[in-house]
Amino acid sequence: MFDERLLAPGPVPIPRQVREVLARPALHHRSPAFRASFARARSRLAEVMLVPGDDVLLLGGAGTTAFEAAFLACVPVGATVVAAHAGKFGARWAGLARRYGHPVVEVEAPWGAALAPEAVAAALRAHPHAAALTVVHSETSTGVLHDLRAIAAAARAAAPDALVLVDAVTSLAATELRPHAWGLDAVIAGSQKGLLLPPGLAFAWLSERAWQRAPDPAARHPSVTLDLHAERPRQQGASTGVTPPVPLVLALEVASELLLDHGLEPYWALKQRLNAAVLAGLEALGCAPFAARPSPAVAAVWTPEGLEAGALTAALRERGVRVGGGQDAFAARMLRPSVLGHVDAYDALAIVAAFEAALSDLGAPFEAGAGVQAFQRRWLG
Repeated sequence: MFDERLLAPGPVPIPRQVREVLARPALHHRSPAFRASFARARSRLAEVMLVPGDDVLLLGGAGTTAFEAAFLACVPVGATVVAAHAGKFGARWAGLARRYGHPVVEVEAPWGAALAPEAVAAALRAHPHAAALTVVHSETSTGVLHDLRAIAAAARAAAPDALVLVDAVTSLAATELRPHAWGLDAVIAGSQKGLLLPPGLAFAWLSERAWQRAPDPAARHPSVTLDLHAERPRQQGASTGVTPPVPLVLALEVASELLLDHGLEPYWALKQRLNAAVLAGLEALGCAPFAARPSPAVAAVWTPEGLEAGALTAALRERGVRVGGGQDAFAARMLRPSVLGHVDAYDALAIVAAFEAALSDLGAPFEAGAGVQAFQRRWLG
């Protein structure tokens, strides 16, 4: 058995330059050399996130760690939260708010559908004292890219004082995201998706009005390692409250530079083209798209009628290809390959070719070469 080819929505393939940095001897986290690298990594990440100033914070952990920290930093104790969701991760933030004792108003859409900005606005108008709206930009569990710009605009018009808290775990560096221009108040992400890194590093950015929402510690939930109000001045001074994942910070400096050198808008366009070509190829093999509004980060598809997802993922693993499976009620019929990370057209084509070979072994009916041809037509057309 050869090594698995990661073509899932995280972890992702990593560029050679980043792997080389990860293999270097670690620096001491209080050394001048690391402090300089830490400051550069934060500055470059702010450029990738298209946010102003010096307020991007790096945390050891997953994207969920950053979301919880951002939530605790700016949502006052006991305040009402509106949670808009149409998938597993959007619903997770409703659960997080409830766990901390917040009243939660849920705005739901079916899995595979996109959230309607007007439905979000209506919920906020009905609860004018809500402190925050939580929303996922790219819903990893369904492959849907929600229209975040429109949702944020509708939310600000309906409830100007409500903060807009965004999970950008699979959208950051994969599709257009402009937190400052779109009026967002908190944006979080993780390292193992669009930012070309292994898991273990999380990112949080808060707007100035989010920082000011709960300045009194008595208005915030107590925390030690997730207290962003304490962490902010430390990181602005190129330090941290606890030991950071040093190799990942050094690698972030390089990965961010690679993305900036490529150009953000061309990179977004590349991911869009790659994902659209994968979806076209898989649809030609009988795997219909699952998402009504596909995210460039996830090519979520139904398996052909009568074919269980488990059998197909097993056949793909036999060929050394690892894709994401469906979740919850859709685990039996959905698969989620991805072009996140260091993936080019040949890697994306390999997704379709592997599906074609696996489906052929499982007896699925299609014309030989149909998937590869559909991919090429979309990619080259």
